[in-house]
Amino acid sequence: MCCIAFAWLKCEKEEVEDCEGFLRKHKILTRSGRHFGVEPKYVRISMLDRDETFDLFIERLLMLHH
Repeated sequence: MCCIAFAWLKCEKEEVEDCEGFLRKHKILTRSGRHFGVEPKYVRISMLDRDETFDLFIERLLMLHH
């Protein structure tokens, strides 16, 4: 069985230069794109976790739109 281990996310808000730092303030842990040779507007998110953790991740992301 195969699964996707990571997803990439880009912070598109003009005022956000450090996506990892921005998301950390909202209790979302990621790895900065700087660790992987891309700009810090990108983050890598681990997808290898429990469904409950993923649901919480989605909840917190949705709260950023309000």
